[in-house]
Amino acid sequence: MNFSEKQLIKKEEYIFSVKRRFYNRIHLDVLCFHVFLVLSAVIFLGACLAGAVRGVFESAPVVTEEEILSDGLESVLYDRTGAQIQTLNEEGREKQYVSLQDVSEAAQNAIVATTDQRYYEHHGMDIRGFIQSLFGQGDLELENSTRTLSQQLLLNQVFADKKMHSIYDQFSHTIQKQYLAIQMEKNMGKDKILECYLNTLYFGENLVGIEAASQYYFMKPASDLTASEAAVLAAVGEDCEEYDPIFQQAANRRMRAKILENMLNMEVLTEEEYEDALGEDVYLELQGVVNRKSQASRAEDYYVDAVVSQVVSDLMNKEGYSQTQAYHAVYQEGLKIYTCLDSEIQSICENEVNTVMKKYDGKKPLQVSFVLMDQKSGKVKALIGGYKKDSEKIYVNRAIDFLREPGSALSLLSVWLPALDTGGQSLGTVKDDNCYTYALGGVSDGNKSSVGTKGLVTMRESISQSLLTPAVKTLEEIDVQTGYDYLKNVGISTLVDKKEDTEGNVLSDINLSLASGQLVNGVTVLELTSAYAALANGGTYVEPVFYSKVIDKDGNVLLETDTEGKKVIKDSSAWLITDVLQKIVSEGEASEADFGGEEIPTAGICAVSENRADMWFEGYTPYYTAGIWCGYDDGSSVKAQVPYQVLWSRIMKKVHSTKKLVHSEFSMPSDIVSCEICTKCGKLAQKGLCDNALGGSTVATEYFVRGTQPKTGCDCHVKYYVCPESGELSTEKCPKEEARVYLMKEESSETEDSAWVLPKNFAKHYCELHSQ
Repeated sequence: MNFSEKQLIKKEEYIFSVKRRFYNRIHLDVLCFHVFLVLSAVIFLGACLAGAVRGVFESAPVVTEEEILSDGLESVLYDRTGAQIQTLNEEGREKQYVSLQDVSEAAQNAIVATTDQRYYEHHGMDIRGFIQSLFGQGDLELENSTRTLSQQLLLNQVFADKKMHSIYDQFSHTIQKQYLAIQMEKNMGKDKILECYLNTLYFGENLVGIEAASQYYFMKPASDLTASEAAVLAAVGEDCEEYDPIFQQAANRRMRAKILENMLNMEVLTEEEYEDALGEDVYLELQGVVNRKSQASRAEDYYVDAVVSQVVSDLMNKEGYSQTQAYHAVYQEGLKIYTCLDSEIQSICENEVNTVMKKYDGKKPLQVSFVLMDQKSGKVKALIGGYKKDSEKIYVNRAIDFLREPGSALSLLSVWLPALDTGGQSLGTVKDDNCYTYALGGVSDGNKSSVGTKGLVTMRESISQSLLTPAVKTLEEIDVQTGYDYLKNVGISTLVDKKEDTEGNVLSDINLSLASGQLVNGVTVLELTSAYAALANGGTYVEPVFYSKVIDKDGNVLLETDTEGKKVIKDSSAWLITDVLQKIVSEGEASEADFGGEEIPTAGICAVSENRADMWFEGYTPYYTAGIWCGYDDGSSVKAQVPYQVLWSRIMKKVHSTKKLVHSEFSMPSDIVSCEICTKCGKLAQKGLCDNALGGSTVATEYFVRGTQPKTGCDCHVKYYVCPESGELSTEKCPKEEARVYLMKEESSETEDSAWVLPKNFAKHYCELHSQ
């Protein structure tokens, strides 16, 4: 680099030149202008944000104690034609307001420990909980750790109908929630807010408030609740279905333990009190709840009850509502709920049930439940939740709440359907119905012996006669997991993968009991009927729906049901099963359900659970699918011959006649072929052999998916000429002879085949009577 005197002078002249100073001034002005623009933009955006926040504050609803406890607006339900059928309001709800001093400290602390453990440490907005949630330290088991109890009360009572239509809505909702929570705590105070929360929290079973829940579950006032009892109710307040203390006791126990641990950490329980509460067997006090449930009254009819249940569930699962928020939205926010109810069909069902079931009235009335749905849309047209005499209202909706054993109605879906659909078998596949021992669920002392007498039978015969041994053998071949998965695919949600009972025993439905229809929990009439609707719909399952749409008080669509189904079964498999079920109705054990003859083809199956505790008929036509259950609430055996098939037939006949439904057929897929088979081996029948078999012809016409039909002839029959007098092989000296076609089979136990099986070494014994 050159640092000569001449170069330095030249550099100095350039730096202080007019041209250089002009360029520097321009650069400085540009920089100042950019800074000015940035500062202006920041000030403008800040002003806009401040204005928006101010606008959000000003538009926030006024929150007072009266507003929080207000009953709000009635919601209205309409049937499928738009006719109003019922309004939903406070009537029929168990609700009793109590002051905070009338609620035990244990109950107060249990609710706080469940919803907002730092309730007494913040002023409506929990900054600490928010920061913890950012770093993944929030309590995932309990309520969102960024939501305070005050904010939850606002969500339940003030923002219950606020659907987020845009980003601005979300922003506005978040700001208002924080702002109002702070204002509410400032104006009302902690105790009053907690009192309002305790009195508006929904505990399931139509119970609103801690007092109603305490009286219902423990038959005592809320002032007497212990820590253990309070923890049970706090869990129910979080989710009344998931933590139901009767039917989901294991989940409730786990949640109760978590709540008690939180109370210990909050130092509202001593170590000794915590151990005592944890060891208290509080669930013994709940045994009488089931009986009280069947005697309680409610305002809604059975169908309306199902609608409300589904709307509440969808608000929680699809829109993110809390349990209490969804419940209050339905009853207090002036919703318009358009149901799928066909009032004409519902009236037919009610009239026929009352007519047929009157003769079974008594001290312990025989109960019935019924579901009728459109298999193509999934819309439930009518529902009967139980037989009620005159104006009597019964709490339990047996169509959607009761879980009962389905018997062989389940094995059709868990065994025979997957065997056809993916198991490489056909309606002509033969199994031996004999004495068979198998391990139930892998438990060594759970062996069962099914003593069968039918011998070799086809799949069609096994289905038609509800044979257990062939079903068990087939399930073993296709794999139990396959059968379990098929039940899941057709909408059976009550299956148990694996769980422990109260005594620590592991329970699971993934075992061979699927072949007999014995489940850990059982199934509902609604889900079993919708599963059969998939068969009626050519293998497409559509989730059952009770409403089409829900409109909020401002005219916005809050919910809308999706009636698009999913393909879960091949067309050919669905049709083959349907053909079997048609024969069961037209000439089998379900003939009493046949109402249409050739005019309205009917497919269906009847089933009776162990000890005759549950009687079922699931059937369908090309138009509707319907299922009926009959039995006693306590699960005792049904001694009388109940015409449940006749009742199903009467309802369906009246419905199809009233709707003027004309003749239609179940559409046969183009890949279905038929051929004559031998029912003892499943292969092509041989003329002069199978049709002359001892015991009667074994020839039958069977349907197959093209490519699966048998290609070879019968190999289980053999013809011998015998002397009719000695019964041995004939000789030239015998005066006459006759042809006898024997069955070649190895018998492991006595069956109906035994009389016609070819005796050992028979071919070596010639008639000695005439040869002498």
